[in-house]
Amino acid sequence: MWDSRTQVLKRRRRRERTVFLVRARRVTRALPQAVVCRAAAARVWGVELLHRPGAGRVLELIAPEGLEIPGWVVHTGLLPAGDVTYRDGIRVTTPDRTAFDCAHWLPRAEAVVVLDQFLRRGLDLDPLWHRTLSGRARTVLGLADRRAASPRESWLRVMLAGCGLPRPATQLRVALPGGRHVRLDLGWEAYQVAVEYDGREHHTTPADRHDDERRREELRRHGWRVIVAGPDVIPGRAADLLEIVANALIERGWQPGPEGMVRLLARIRATRRPRTSHRRRSYG
Repeated sequence: MWDSRTQVLKRRRRRERTVFLVRARRVTRALPQAVVCRAAAARVWGVELLHRPGAGRVLELIAPEGLEIPGWVVHTGLLPAGDVTYRDGIRVTTPDRTAFDCAHWLPRAEAVVVLDQFLRRGLDLDPLWHRTLSGRARTVLGLADRRAASPRESWLRVMLAGCGLPRPATQLRVALPGGRHVRLDLGWEAYQVAVEYDGREHHTTPADRHDDERRREELRRHGWRVIVAGPDVIPGRAADLLEIVANALIERGWQPGPEGMVRLLARIRATRRPRTSHRRRSYG
């Protein structure tokens, strides 16, 4: 049942991406002054966004003032020629410019998801640090990590670090008896606590899931606390996960201090509250 649902989901995403690329190609051919930007540009480059309702479905362009295109969000502005290129017949911001824009304008976790994937493809963040960056964008660049294996893992890392927990290591390599090693998605070696994302897209067969559970059980026998986050953690159970991870770290010796504990509890409470509004930023 799980495998069939995963395949259906993958086919649906491929169809959505095909429709999106057709629309992007059509509009940039018809309007030479329009350039696909931000999260839409990341999709053109094949970057996977967080799979949640509405994510990646906003079609964004930057174009001269006064241009309106039904079904697209148009940001007014002009780009330097060096920030514009073509991919698959679509006029789009370059990977560097796309990463720069996403760092500025996407919500922090979503921006880090995009930057992690660009980093894995060889993007060099150093030139971006020399461009005009807001403090918020610098925070995003500082959180980016090329070792993240999936968008959900990126999201988990940002969420855990953003609530005042120690920043977890990514793809942590742990030694086992007999000269063997295993890797954990996220972990704190000093406290022997780990968080693993158990997503359908990466654990699609019974054999995969059996291997994962056998590896985790061996780690637990050697003193590790391995916490598994399922695909429903975003956003429904994020607060529960934060509380479980924080308690595990404290039990293993982490001391957040009074101010740190206040911050942590406030973030857990805020995560439990549903968001009722979303403010759309303008292009700058």
